Amino acid sequence: MLKRIKIRPNYLIPFTSTTIVMLILGLIGAAYIFSGELVNWLKETTDIAVEIRDGSDFAQISQVMDLLSADERILEGSVVHLPPEEALKVLGMDVTGSDWWEDDKSPFRDMVIYNVKADWFTPAELSIMRRQFKEKSPLIEEIHYQDRLVLDFHSNLENLAWWFAGFGILFLILSIILIYNTTKLALYADRREIETMELVGASRGFIRRPYLLKSLFLGMVSGVIALFAIGGLIYLAYDNPFTIIQGADLENIIILAVGLPLGAGIFSFLCTWLTLNQYLNPGR
Repeated sequence: MLKRIKIRPNYLIPFTSTTIVMLILGLIGAAYIFSGELVNWLKETTDIAVEIRDGSDFAQISQVMDLLSADERILEGSVVHLPPEEALKVLGMDVTGSDWWEDDKSPFRDMVIYNVKADWFTPAELSIMRRQFKEKSPLIEEIHYQDRLVLDFHSNLENLAWWFAGFGILFLILSIILIYNTTKLALYADRREIETMELVGASRGFIRRPYLLKSLFLGMVSGVIALFAIGGLIYLAYDNPFTIIQGADLENIIILAVGLPLGAGIFSFLCTWLTLNQYLNPGR
């Protein structure tokens, strides 16, 4: 009964592990390529809130909006009015029946939200802009922003890259072990065919060829899957990913797009080749 059992290797597990390795390496490469664009995107999507003085009517709020829109440092089309009712909706709060304020009146003032062009989003420039806008318009009570968000982004990105590198090394070791065991299992399952080929004079290269080609193909497929996964993540992260791609170094993007599948194929090929050399050693 046991002799009838046919043991076949499962390539799905090493294939999945190799795909994860390539995905992690690709994400590190993408973070390196698009780091500048990531920071610029974060700067230009960080809202700056202008708090309007109490008692200001819509015409006065429009004056503040016109003042901001006319400034070349403000991102075009980003100036919007946020009335107190909208602020409550954004925060998910209910005016009625609250103990925090009386007479069912919103505790918020009228706000004007805008975004700054990336080149001007620095602590010094934001401080200058706040002072200038408050001097130009007495209707502005205060201007609020979080400059530390972008200042910390570079250091956070570097820390994240180290974490990715650690996981990449872990899965790299795991992939080598899995490819080694899968290739060994494949040789064991095909041991009778290999013995027959050796008896009729087949060369070591002839026996190795199908295993190496299969590993090369599966490795390149895993690289392509990882590449599409990275593209999908970029597409989900940005409203217009083509703008980010155009702003990055095209040469590095091509290197990543070609090198990831090719590197995965070579990695899988070498792991299989080393295993085959061990188990098809003429001295055995």
